[in-house]
Amino acid sequence: MLSDIIDILRANELPSHDAIFSLADAVSTILETEITDYRQQNDDGKPGSLLDFQKNLLPLIIIPDIHARPHFLENILEYRLPENFISGGLTVFQALEKALVRIVCVGDALHTEVDTRDRWIAAEIEFASNIYTGPAISAEMKDGFAVLGTLLKMKSLFPPLVHFLKGNHENILNRTGEGDFAFVKFADEGRMVREFITEYYGEDILYIISCIENVLPLIAVTNNCVISHAEPRYGFRKDQLINARNDAGVVEGLTWTDNDVAKNGSVLEIIEELCANPPDIENYVYFGGHRPVKENYRLRQNGKFIQIHNPKLQNIVLVRPDRKFNPETDIVSVAKFK
Repeated sequence: MLSDIIDILRANELPSHDAIFSLADAVSTILETEITDYRQQNDDGKPGSLLDFQKNLLPLIIIPDIHARPHFLENILEYRLPENFISGGLTVFQALEKALVRIVCVGDALHTEVDTRDRWIAAEIEFASNIYTGPAISAEMKDGFAVLGTLLKMKSLFPPLVHFLKGNHENILNRTGEGDFAFVKFADEGRMVREFITEYYGEDILYIISCIENVLPLIAVTNNCVISHAEPRYGFRKDQLINARNDAGVVEGLTWTDNDVAKNGSVLEIIEELCANPPDIENYVYFGGHRPVKENYRLRQNGKFIQIHNPKLQNIVLVRPDRKFNPETDIVSVAKFK
């Protein structure tokens, strides 16, 4: 099975329409029916936006923003886990096969952001000439679909163990509304990706990807940590988190929060709201990506919120269910696995 994923990650060309549609359709069905002991249904009878693993503990790997880095995903899957995390000298993929580990990604699958500014600018020049599937944007989308295809494949193989939270870049329609905002950074990335997919694959691929995005969870909790894409803007209640898709303010507040704009104490409020065993609150921390850091991590909100997205590094977070998280030892690099 790993060889199939490596083939996706190392592909020299864009995947076929049928390959993408088949994977996306299967994962859409998985997510739309993912009402389980860890994912309570919302008031509409659909899978809620909160993942609660406090009754089903496993060692946890948190993956920061990916941003179309297939080499990062490959290195993660081949990374050999420390003996004090999972014994046996297993790689991440081997641990998944044995159901010994859980993965939560904080979001942002698409849109490269490191060493590709020139490619985005070249793609924008192509678009200005009404060339929507030119070499620059095609190279960008090859990386993006390698990541997207891998994430879909992993979810299809290990539905209870692999989870991807919605980030602000999970907006394939590039819409503004319901907590989403059209995306622009180096170029007009959001619009360009939408137009590429429409031109190269067709509206059905755009639609099926949007269906997946619309049912992605937004926040996860274990017995010692909470995870969302961004620092929570406010201290949302549990029922608001479960029903987040019905409240644009909650979606925006978990995916778009800039530095220094979150309500002071929002992190602790959510921890207190979600913690199943209040005496353990002291051991809880809250992880997020979104805004980049220059080091391995950055502490906010009196050390309770840990930012983990350094786009120039290939770090993952190892959270053990039996002890308090230590950012100095439990954030590890997989970059040596080329």
